[in-house]
Amino acid sequence: MVDEIKINAGVGTTQSVEQTNENQEDEAFGVSPFEQRQPNETALWKDKYARLFADLANTKKRLARTAAQKVEAEKETLLRDVLPVADGLDLAILHISHEADGRNFLQGIEMIRNILEKLFSKYEVKAIEALGKPFDPNIHEAIGILQHPEFPPQTVVKVQQKGYLYRDKLLRPAQVLVTPS
Repeated sequence: MVDEIKINAGVGTTQSVEQTNENQEDEAFGVSPFEQRQPNETALWKDKYARLFADLANTKKRLARTAAQKVEAEKETLLRDVLPVADGLDLAILHISHEADGRNFLQGIEMIRNILEKLFSKYEVKAIEALGKPFDPNIHEAIGILQHPEFPPQTVVKVQQKGYLYRDKLLRPAQVLVTPS
């Protein structure tokens, strides 16, 4: 029985030496033992790797797009929150007296309004020119009707609150009074 084990052990050793020599030759020619034995499994893993790599690239693109959309939405919200400041400054300019004692206040408010205008131009925010224009429900919000003999029907005759566009997208509609149709 011991002789059988030695014979079997000797046969196994010879085979493993021969296999090792073949593996070394295959590796020298660029074929790994894994690829030699498992060609279907290798192709399967390569395919899985390629698909996972493509999925990762798509995920990165989607996350970048989502982040950019969130930043843009936050900008719009911030700019919308600044609009009442612009309205207040416009009202202050209209109601301050132009006499000598009110001139300093008027100049200060106009300077602040100019700073705000620079901010708006930097972020591509434009006031909607509505006075004398035909009523457009996409950019105007009609809050009343006003008879005016000089304007044709459905024309904006008075602007109660300015409207604004952000990159040609409506930020806030202009609140207007319109001539009847």
